[in-house]
Amino acid sequence: MKRIGKLGLLGLLIFSTSMLSGCQQALLTALVLVNGTDVKPKHDFLLKGEKRVAVVCRSMASNPYDVQNAPREISRQVSKLIDLNVRNKKLKVVEPAKVETWLDNCNNDFDNFLEIGRDKTINADIVIGIEIQGFQTRVPHSPYMVQGKCQVNVKAIDCSNGEVLVSEEVMIIDPPNLPMDGGPGLEASFRPRFIQVVAEQIAILFHHHDPNKSKRIDADNLDMHRLQ
Repeated sequence: MKRIGKLGLLGLLIFSTSMLSGCQQALLTALVLVNGTDVKPKHDFLLKGEKRVAVVCRSMASNPYDVQNAPREISRQVSKLIDLNVRNKKLKVVEPAKVETWLDNCNNDFDNFLEIGRDKTINADIVIGIEIQGFQTRVPHSPYMVQGKCQVNVKAIDCSNGEVLVSEEVMIIDPPNLPMDGGPGLEASFRPRFIQVVAEQIAILFHHHDPNKSKRIDADNLDMHRLQ
């Protein structure tokens, strides 16, 4: 048997390592193709077991004109996103219309979210409560410039025992770095899209998601919010 010199041995090691790296890369690529780039949610208690979940949003902000119908729109969209994206076939999301009827009947005056979840018309196992602490889409003193800012307190409560499973402050700014100057009419187009961004940022606390999609840069936002 011929002996392998030092250079030959080095070459063999490099070749073997490159082959191994190639296999590892191929395996990694295959895993990404199969499983995607999604990560588990920060709070994963919705992923297991049979659960009935109600989503409720209310405003605690001092600027009712700016908030307007944002609470109901956010509640509807968070409900939809959780229903679509939580990987648990036993999960049931209470229809937003039922929650809105309950709120209308009490004129949006209630003490806590647990009260809603335990009502027999809602009958939730978990209630996700969203409190809007601040909401704006216009830049103060600049009527033609827009930048969405929304501060919310997100709570999740176990209706069986009143345990608070989540209590988290979330600040959403979009575009995150600079406001946009779009002239008259931009806010009307921007507002519903910003509400969608707010709902997405809240919902990903509870479902699998691609973290790269939730960390966009201004250039992406400018394209997304451009008027048609």
